[in-house]
Amino acid sequence: MAPAGEPTDKEILDHLDAICATEEFRRATRCRNFLRYVVEETLAGRTDRIKAYAIAVSVLGRDESFDPQADPVVRIEAGQLRRRLERYYLTDGSDCTVRIELPKGSYVPVFTRVASPAAHPVETATDPRRWSAGRRPWAALGGAVVAMSLLVTLGGDTGGMGSPVPTVQVDAFVPIDDRGGAMASGLQDELKRALMGNPHLLVVDSRHAPDAPPPDFILEGSVRVVDGRVRVNARMMETRTARYVWADGFDSAPGDLPLFDDQARVAGIIAEQACGSIGH
Repeated sequence: MAPAGEPTDKEILDHLDAICATEEFRRATRCRNFLRYVVEETLAGRTDRIKAYAIAVSVLGRDESFDPQADPVVRIEAGQLRRRLERYYLTDGSDCTVRIELPKGSYVPVFTRVASPAAHPVETATDPRRWSAGRRPWAALGGAVVAMSLLVTLGGDTGGMGSPVPTVQVDAFVPIDDRGGAMASGLQDELKRALMGNPHLLVVDSRHAPDAPPPDFILEGSVRVVDGRVRVNARMMETRTARYVWADGFDSAPGDLPLFDDQARVAGIIAEQACGSIGH
């Protein structure tokens, strides 16, 4: 019997089945098989067998001549699996209390139990633009105007004491595929533009000032093209706790591959919702 507070084997296997049943994992056969292999081997007490060679031969179809030093396929697949799991827990699996994680530098999964999201409600959990198959296309919002109006309300009263304002670092949005590169390349700059200029929030980049304190929040995300539409995923992390305080996804209209005009509109929506997660 598992120690109190830790998920049981049955809970882990049920959770594994739920992950593998999602659309993203159903379409990613190698990633799905990778996850199932390492989880089942770990539960069977065979963590000593979870090595790059065994994964390559048992899961990825490599023959017995596979050389993990010459072929990085296992490391690449592990990285993709980590990203897919991260997206899952930010979207479809955000309500799950059992978590499966693949720590960097290891292929042995870690199983944990987390508090129910009901104990820590997130204001945007029922937002109609939340990641789902039925999300409506992004609204035609004026990015900078919407963001600035919201940030004025977020600033609140500093009591005249000159207390520090929240700092936000906007990281580059990562293109998941080649077609998403054009959209991703401009989103970082548009988000900075939308967030700057208000005394109640500072946009910083600690990478250019190694001695500066870390930002309070990091805004990041990814872009890809799926079935003829641009899909933007964004998330906000509080650096002090390494906890994601907000995440959402946005789709363009089917068949429409927007570029520069929609970068500003999407940036405005992201700024509006992300900043709501750090309101006072």
